[in-house]
Amino acid sequence: MSSLTTSRPRLRGVTWVVVRQHRRLITTTAALLVIAAVVASGLRIAFALTPYEENAEGLFTRSAYRGGLAALADFLASAAVLLPLLVAAVVAGPVIARELESGTHKLVRSQSIPPTRWFAAKVTVPALAMGVVAVGLTGIFHILRGPVVSDYRLGWQERQVFLTLGPTLAAHCLLAVAVGALTGLLVRRTMIAMSVAGLATGIVMAVMFAVWGRLWTPATATSSDPDSMQFGSSEFILDSGLLTASGERLPDSVCFVPQDAACFTEHDVVDRWWDYHPPSHLWPLQLVETGIVLALTAAVAYAAFRIFRRRHA
Repeated sequence: MSSLTTSRPRLRGVTWVVVRQHRRLITTTAALLVIAAVVASGLRIAFALTPYEENAEGLFTRSAYRGGLAALADFLASAAVLLPLLVAAVVAGPVIARELESGTHKLVRSQSIPPTRWFAAKVTVPALAMGVVAVGLTGIFHILRGPVVSDYRLGWQERQVFLTLGPTLAAHCLLAVAVGALTGLLVRRTMIAMSVAGLATGIVMAVMFAVWGRLWTPATATSSDPDSMQFGSSEFILDSGLLTASGERLPDSVCFVPQDAACFTEHDVVDRWWDYHPPSHLWPLQLVETGIVLALTAAVAYAAFRIFRRRHA
């Protein structure tokens, strides 16, 4: 019995201290994640078991469950976009800057634990926790979205939906942890560090939002009859315009009136063009953005450890 007890895996040392410091936040987040998963699974099962009845009304009809699934999926995706901002603020302030501001980190010097191990635990614990949360939210979102994938709010080309569909959300959360650690280390003031880390993470997310459609080569379609090009709700249209006989692309604003024959003749317009992403481009776009964000995460984390080692090791 004693051998079994001593061989049981458990948290020790500084990792145990960090987990214990933030145990309330960790347990609350885990409980909320489990509750959300139970609710999502319950709605999904209820939707699957409820037969379709035409013109049925009430809270327990198939259409009501469908509306609930779509509304919750839309809310979850919108909330998930804000998660990296919250993570960056929490890591920068309560996790790192508050320790440095109060001088609590100096106690580490009186222990046998190297300061770099303390800092590593401070970064690793929230990184692992946020990775689990992001993966959990992605799984719950897939449960909710499955039966209502055709809802106009849940198309993959919507930015908040795109982030929640794959590993991109987890990558942004890991970047937020690294940004928070570096900011807290540099600023050393809790409230200011929280604001700066949230702002820096928001800027990165805004830049990725501006360029994410160009991270993978889009498909191109041309036609002389715009009415013949029927793009569905699953295509992500990036841009469109007019095409001349020489192959030059012109913006739509060149001819303000659609199908203006005189304007088309003046500019030698023979076709229209569309740049778009079909649904098959979802995972290439996911993987490319995830790779970029993780590379940036590694660079920020490396800078944070170098600065900490130079100042405190």
